[in-house]
Amino acid sequence: MSHALPRADVMGRLAADNPWWSDELARPFAAELPQRDHFAPFFELAADCALHRAVVLMGPRRVGKTVLLHQVVDNLLKQGAERRQILFATLDAPAYTGLDLLEFVELAAELAGFDPTRPGWVIFDEIQYMHNWEHGLDALAARWPALRCTACGSAAPALRRMGDAEAAGRFAVYMLPPLSFAEFLRLSGGQRRDMKQLFTPERMDELNELLVRYMNFGGYPEAVVSERVRSDMTRFLRSEIIDRVLCSDLPGLYGISDVQELNRLLAVLALNSGREVTLEDLRGESGIAVNTLKRYLDYLEAAFLVVRLRRIDDAGRRFRRDRSFKVYLANPSMRTALFAPITGPDDPALQPLLETAVVGQLLCSPALSSNTCYARWDGGEVALVGLHPVHGKPVLAFDIRWSDEGIATGNGRCGVRNDAPAAEDATRASRKAGGNGSGAPLRPLFEFARRHNVRKAYVTTRSTFTVGVQGNTEFSYLPAGMLAFTLSSQAAERIFAKLVTADCG
Repeated sequence: MSHALPRADVMGRLAADNPWWSDELARPFAAELPQRDHFAPFFELAADCALHRAVVLMGPRRVGKTVLLHQVVDNLLKQGAERRQILFATLDAPAYTGLDLLEFVELAAELAGFDPTRPGWVIFDEIQYMHNWEHGLDALAARWPALRCTACGSAAPALRRMGDAEAAGRFAVYMLPPLSFAEFLRLSGGQRRDMKQLFTPERMDELNELLVRYMNFGGYPEAVVSERVRSDMTRFLRSEIIDRVLCSDLPGLYGISDVQELNRLLAVLALNSGREVTLEDLRGESGIAVNTLKRYLDYLEAAFLVVRLRRIDDAGRRFRRDRSFKVYLANPSMRTALFAPITGPDDPALQPLLETAVVGQLLCSPALSSNTCYARWDGGEVALVGLHPVHGKPVLAFDIRWSDEGIATGNGRCGVRNDAPAAEDATRASRKAGGNGSGAPLRPLFEFARRHNVRKAYVTTRSTFTVGVQGNTEFSYLPAGMLAFTLSSQAAERIFAKLVTADCG
């Protein structure tokens, strides 16, 4: 072993990372923290020793990746897994400098009797600190196929190659996004049985206030459950997330020397979050050369700080060269650190940030996030468009606004879709009112839906709910908080799957 530190120190650190080896009552430190909605599907993936490829957990900083790994260990112990067949190591510990991944297994075998020839679990946190970690995971899987290897990283240097690695079958990649609005409501104390009551006319002001709180600090579990973090949210976001990525992760991974340029670009992108921009626009506002901008945008997106959406035209065609694109903060809460919190539902800064929050919910759905774009043409724009995953035709459309103006309410009660008479009244009213939307602002959405025979379209409002039909398209007009909740729950997956299936038929 080419490790510089004394062997006893390395073994001591490994024993500290795995207290359950020697103590039957020991549990991971994060075992009692609230579970994210992603726990069940991720545990199923990480616990299955029959799948002979490593799991790679990716995601932004401070969204709960380490907590999720500890909860996987805790659940394995609860289910009766052998304590000495679970190996956990946090690779940013100085004691591990110079070790390769195979050596961890050899040390665990020596220290605790870990047997790599039998089913077991090897979990590495902060994998980006390990040089050539992809090859290390491949070597582990090849040498000891009975082991289930899981690795986790925040600013993974191989993110740009992960798509190829996953396509080749090397790794199973699981993306952990920031907290969704549905998770935020649950972690804030709401129970699922109470959600329907929240989506009523009498509680629209409460829902809107919760949506504002979510946009200000709701993307990060610590901020939701800790009053101390919320009281100094700007410092938390700035020091724990943005500065660590801009000043440490990205310069170290990509050799960036001018950190101030990155800071300036992120500020410009935050000001333009949810708006269409070009590289020339960004060059003019940031003073950064176009070729450098291209690299920086790739870096910021790889670090989960921003998201870009591609554009299609009114015929649903993509452009060969993406001269224009929409850029979003990956989490609306970052605006709090860069500028100032939204003060309330009447804050003029809320409207452009609302679309950012909706896009953030789409990131919670693998099917929707990989098939979402926007449409713009001379004389019209559709804020968000969901494309069929096979043939790429539009099947879903969104208009994102923070207003009730021009919406005919019919007789539908807010949030109640199982009231058949009310829904029928709303539908009849909508047909008379042109799909419940009136005036020029929604005309591009109507035209786009008609041209592409889009089955489902959403228009967000501030407090109004109604449903209407125009041609073959059902238009749902609903408060923005309701749409955010729908997109961030399993309902969004079911809606999209139903539309895709209907379109195939």
